[in-house]
Amino acid sequence: MKRIWTVIGLLIVLIGCSEKEADKEPKFTVKDAIEKNHVVIQNLSDKERELMTGSTKTEHLIPMFAFLKDVETNKESTLEVTVFQKSGEPVTSTLHFVEKEKTIFKNNYSGYGMPKGEFECMNVFESRNSLSLNGCKGELSNIFVIPFEGRDYMTARNEYRKMNKK
Repeated sequence: MKRIWTVIGLLIVLIGCSEKEADKEPKFTVKDAIEKNHVVIQNLSDKERELMTGSTKTEHLIPMFAFLKDVETNKESTLEVTVFQKSGEPVTSTLHFVEKEKTIFKNNYSGYGMPKGEFECMNVFESRNSLSLNGCKGELSNIFVIPFEGRDYMTARNEYRKMNKK
């Protein structure tokens, strides 16, 4: 009987240790995403309405400008966008410019009123507050990709220009 209780005690200790080890696994952070050259969006709310009215923080937009330059010169290019949800795990989606009038968006994030899935679109459209796609096949003809503040857009654009003058 003592052996059974000893075995049960050891199992409990081992299970407890394994759970602590699982908690120690490094999580994908904003810093990791920036180091991998992703555009980073941090949701400051869990409510869709608040997100759609600007409750986000966008960082590291410089890769977006490099991507847009490639689109302009008809050069195949990929842009990764990671959304850090207020509650939940980060989600990375990919925008792949294949050739003129063919861009593939693999959306793995179901926020901003956009469904998850793979979408083929004709045009990449940039404004001072978002990056979106037009002429998409399927239910949605326009797809919202990256929200940002005009100030963040201008700052990143100026940084990108400085980097490319060298």
